[in-house]
Amino acid sequence: MLNGLRGRLNWWRYKLSVLNSLGGQFPRSCPICGYEGLFSSVGVPPRADGKCPNCGSYERHRLFHLFQDRHQLIKPGEAVLHFAPEASVRRSIEAVAGKYVRADINPDAADIVLNIENIDLPDAEFDVVVASHVLEHVDDGAALSEIKRILKPGGRLIAMIPIVEGWNQTYENADVTTDEGRTLHFGQDDHIRYYGADFRDRVKAAGFKLTEYTAQEPDVSNHGLLRGEKVFVAAA
Repeated sequence: MLNGLRGRLNWWRYKLSVLNSLGGQFPRSCPICGYEGLFSSVGVPPRADGKCPNCGSYERHRLFHLFQDRHQLIKPGEAVLHFAPEASVRRSIEAVAGKYVRADINPDAADIVLNIENIDLPDAEFDVVVASHVLEHVDDGAALSEIKRILKPGGRLIAMIPIVEGWNQTYENADVTTDEGRTLHFGQDDHIRYYGADFRDRVKAAGFKLTEYTAQEPDVSNHGLLRGEKVFVAAA
């Protein structure tokens, strides 16, 4: 009995120590809202310093904002279609876009309902398509083909994805069909693959030319970014 209680007490002490370690570790600054101070943890498993407590931005949102600010990924006045629109990314886009349309399969999440695998829009409709953490959820071959079709000549897809650069090949497994299995194999219950370095080959095979922007120091430390995370810009 006593040993059992000690074991439970030690377990809860361990859990508390882990939770305490996941709060803000170092002061950071958010390039989106200007907040300076400690960030909070986010994700499963939790990533310390991942979330701005003021505007709610994640690492990828801040990375997108930094590169948009420095490299004009989206140029002033361009027409932008944004799939699975995230509020923190939306702010950066709306500041420059001439036309901004939010699209999602969920009618409550956007301006229009669109299936990225079969986009019900005319050819050459947009200058830019933004798809942040979308392609790992869908038939990416169909999605890339449709995105290229609706882009104007010279238009760009701006994509961010979970990727394991040490893997030469993307991991897909048709035998994984349950939410639990997808969480185990792909990191989230609605993901259907984990990209490897051959993500680039998939994009190029769809007819795009690829440019990459990578999170590096001192931005990583200053703004709470994921080391090596990339923004992929694919030109049609």
